[in-house]
Amino acid sequence: MEAFDLDFLFHPKSIAIAGVKDANATFNTGLMFLKALTGFGYPGRLYPLNPKGGEVMGLKIYKTLKEIPGPVDYVISAVPSRNTPELVADAAAKGVKAIHFFTSGFGEIENIEGKKLQGEILRIARRGGIRIIGPNCLGLYCPAGGLSFNPHASKESGPVGMISQSGGNASHSIAEGNARGVRFSKVISMGNGADLNESDYLEYLTHDPDTRIITAYIEGIKDGPRFLNAVKAAARIKPVIIYKVGASEAGAEAAVSHTTALAGANEVWEGLLRQVGAIQVHSIEEMIDMVVTFLHMAPPAGKNTVIVGIGGGASVILADEFSQAGLSLPKFSKKSRQKLIGHFSSEAGRIFKNPVDMNNLESPEAFADTIKTIEAEDNVNLLVLHIAFDHFGLVNDEDKELMVGVYQWLILDLKNKTNKPMAVILHSFASDKSKKMASAMRDSFTKEGFAVFLSIRSAAVALNKYIQYQQWLKADARGRNHPGNK
Repeated sequence: MEAFDLDFLFHPKSIAIAGVKDANATFNTGLMFLKALTGFGYPGRLYPLNPKGGEVMGLKIYKTLKEIPGPVDYVISAVPSRNTPELVADAAAKGVKAIHFFTSGFGEIENIEGKKLQGEILRIARRGGIRIIGPNCLGLYCPAGGLSFNPHASKESGPVGMISQSGGNASHSIAEGNARGVRFSKVISMGNGADLNESDYLEYLTHDPDTRIITAYIEGIKDGPRFLNAVKAAARIKPVIIYKVGASEAGAEAAVSHTTALAGANEVWEGLLRQVGAIQVHSIEEMIDMVVTFLHMAPPAGKNTVIVGIGGGASVILADEFSQAGLSLPKFSKKSRQKLIGHFSSEAGRIFKNPVDMNNLESPEAFADTIKTIEAEDNVNLLVLHIAFDHFGLVNDEDKELMVGVYQWLILDLKNKTNKPMAVILHSFASDKSKKMASAMRDSFTKEGFAVFLSIRSAAVALNKYIQYQQWLKADARGRNHPGNK
């Protein structure tokens, strides 16, 4: 079976959950999976399993897979590892297509018995034609298939796929993404990857029409050359954003203990990922920053950036951060600078260089004329507008809220009136009130299709990496089209 023929994993018509206790159990992961799927609205048939039988949530608890009257496509294992060989054998006899092992205690532990047990369930599964997800993972989140390990995650499908060697980081990514308007096609918590591994899932997502952006949390790779070839093939048709960890000695040791992953030196991975067109990030938040950029911004033609906002001190910080990230802040021509000054009653208290500080906007016309003048500059590729919240002295909360609200409205009004790629930075929100204002404004801008960032540095880093990826695409295409490579 080809790696990209994995659609059956995400659309099972029936699921058996092994290890479900009755509703009085104080902590039972089998029951938690049952509740998560039920709460998420899984449309197929659900079969709880437990040797003791009984009933839970109005469903009969079957003692074995063999007792279930209809076919079973997919099994979730939440039973102790010692019981898994029998479960896999029963699944093979039942014609099950895939088993997701939440169960841990296999290759990730130091005990040799765990590794032997992992090998045993693999042998049984392969003889029976069963694919294994895990062991030691949360499994699959796929809104279109009604699958989730979190009933509170968005039920709306989106264009972002994710591969994660950590269940916790998969959950964090969904929550972080959902909070910023990002929706996922499929999220795969793969754990040890004993059968299907990171390369299999990457090759699948590359060919998945529902996925336009691929993200990954990677602790280590089982087959380096295959994985890097898969990244390069994917990056040529859709962005691949990778959060690679386990670079330090302590991190590498933790990665092996967590999912058996073999890590590697950070410098080596950075160089390799850059060569194959991957976008390397260093946090879940940065991963979502990159996703937001791809979702909501047209590719700039270059790195020349003009920054506009309110605040002289903020302007200096912006200039430093954007320059250090690798972006260029071109100077305005003398003619344009004079026109910018002319849009306002006075130059005093304002900065008409780059960044532009429009302290005291004066009028909507002055703002609109400023943007038009900037756009007319030939060497401007990207427009960044920033809104600070707690940067103001001598201004009470009511006036600040009004002033920030007016600026928000002016930026929203630009949506279909500017011909430059545009981003918005919301920053310097420290008080509880300003945090609420920034959160509401983030949602408003995101809903209208703006690329929104929540700090100056995160915006600078994401925008630079976005442009670098576009440059890699062009260079790679030139290399492939070179007569010597045909």
